[in-house]
Amino acid sequence: MREDHDLPDRVASLKRERPHHVSIQRFVEDYFWLFLLLGIFLGFAFPDQVLVLESCVVVFMMSLLYIVFLKIDMAGVVGHIRKPMLLVYLLVCNLLVIPVLAFVLTLPLDPDVRIGVILLASLPSGMSAPALTEIVKGRTSLTLVMTTLSSMIAPVTITALFYLLFRTSIPLDYGRLFFSLASFILVPLLAAHLTRQVLGSAVERSRRYSGAVSVLLMTVIVMVVIGKEADHIAAQPGEIFGILLVLYAVFLVLQVIGYFQAFWLQPDERIAVSVSKMAMNNVLGVVIAMRYLNPQIALVLALSVIPWNTLPVLYALVRRNLRA
Repeated sequence: MREDHDLPDRVASLKRERPHHVSIQRFVEDYFWLFLLLGIFLGFAFPDQVLVLESCVVVFMMSLLYIVFLKIDMAGVVGHIRKPMLLVYLLVCNLLVIPVLAFVLTLPLDPDVRIGVILLASLPSGMSAPALTEIVKGRTSLTLVMTTLSSMIAPVTITALFYLLFRTSIPLDYGRLFFSLASFILVPLLAAHLTRQVLGSAVERSRRYSGAVSVLLMTVIVMVVIGKEADHIAAQPGEIFGILLVLYAVFLVLQVIGYFQAFWLQPDERIAVSVSKMAMNNVLGVVIAMRYLNPQIALVLALSVIPWNTLPVLYALVRRNLRA
């Protein structure tokens, strides 16, 4: 009889333990911005130590895409592709209209900072954008389509914009860039497809942890990127502060424009559009600035990692308002 009386207590105990594990996962997802800030802090505090992981950054970023592809609704991707006019509108806004607007609005700025801001506005969506959209509960499939298309088109639009606006030639290697970006997307896509085919039920059971894992991967990536630029940033503290003020204003404007430029869409789709514009491919920007422009412009692009990783807290606020 004692065992029968003990059974409800054991069941209640198990029920109490389960939410505890879920709460840890939920905490990581809800307060993702705290982890991104932690990555920035660790990158500055321990630059030499975190650079040990530099060779793994590409693997981490491909792992982010792999997690996204495991959860992605391919029917949703096809649905977005079947709306070509919407995609054309968003791509024209993101890759042409907004950079030209930045060209006009940044006239009072220092020339190098101005060029850096315009280059930022011209960049395609970064490979972390779909994962960030997943974390902030946006429509991940839309961000993925925008990331893929903008990565293919941006080399042409960046070259054309800089020639028309500054008469500056940027001879990008289109073929090499295209194939590297294509492989960056296709390898995680194929790996995720094979995983779903072989471990379908296990994938479904593990999906609830994907958001927290994505946050932790992004934290490590941020840590390494900041660590790589930490010495350069620390060497010019006064100048850095002014540039960061400009960049925070720029990223805030990009988030707002991205959210409202397709005001007729559902809130999760508008978040996806906003992320696809705000979470640009900073690494590509740094490479372009170092190779074809100058180190000061490259510094602006490197510093953009800080607002890139802190301003997404606005998406958390939007998400909470949508829940309310």
